[in-house]
Amino acid sequence: MAQISAKCASQASPLLQGICRDGVLALRALHGGTGLLMTGGGALPASPSTVGRRLPGSPRIVVDLGATWARFSYPGLSYTASGTATEEQSVLAGGRATAVMGVFDGFSPVTGVGGILAVDAVAGVKWVRVPDSPVGPGSTLGWGGGLRIGVFRESFSLPGITFSATHDRAGALRYGTEEEPGAWVELEPAVTSFRAIAGKDLWPVGLSVGIGWDLYRGAGRIEARLAAEGDRQEVVATRSRDLSLDRRYLFAGLNYTWVVTQVAAEVTWTQAATPSTSLHGTGPFQPGDRELQGAVTLRLIY
Repeated sequence: MAQISAKCASQASPLLQGICRDGVLALRALHGGTGLLMTGGGALPASPSTVGRRLPGSPRIVVDLGATWARFSYPGLSYTASGTATEEQSVLAGGRATAVMGVFDGFSPVTGVGGILAVDAVAGVKWVRVPDSPVGPGSTLGWGGGLRIGVFRESFSLPGITFSATHDRAGALRYGTEEEPGAWVELEPAVTSFRAIAGKDLWPVGLSVGIGWDLYRGAGRIEARLAAEGDRQEVVATRSRDLSLDRRYLFAGLNYTWVVTQVAAEVTWTQAATPSTSLHGTGPFQPGDRELQGAVTLRLIY
């Protein structure tokens, strides 16, 4: 992101510099917002134990379908009469479909303690969005997978504790305007997410809490425009293929079990991803506000 910021600062027009900086801030904010949508709920929302195996040689399979949502702020890239960008806030909804298969049932050194170093394989697709704008595309599909590693499988005396690591990528997204003055940004997000979750069933309701660390990577592009004298246009276009943000957070969830189905919900309240107070655009937006993330899913356990 520093390379893009330097390109903005090199422009002769102070107003064009400001519009370009608004684009940088929008790209950062949307990178964090799409990251929230892509990691909402982790591998399996509110699921503190590995899925394991039903019988020797027969893996247990879980199919999980649901929605994710994220609330975050960002600078609007269309301009007021005074030449400043507005500050916007959106609650975006996305979708998720995940399949998890028990690969290894883990070790059970004593009665009542099992699932130690159990392994699940995770694969899934995501529907990812940015706020609606004239330039589009405002939505795309993401895909990815990962592993869940068990510390303990939940038992009568022990909670379930599981670590997970997943990686997801998505196609290009655009947000902004092609009017003058104005800017648009393009984002190709990638997210690596690490989570630790612990929980206990109070049949039929289970409660869970956890901590997470997300690494947002990807590529981005900014184009800022300003009308000059006559029919001329002042344009600055720049891109970066090494966008980088990170986020640490706490989350809590619950699930309700009925025979071989579960309804699960999870919510996260977190600080904006790696806020930077040194960059100022034309409007009031500055990163650093609290952001919300959540997921609601229905799963079938086979």
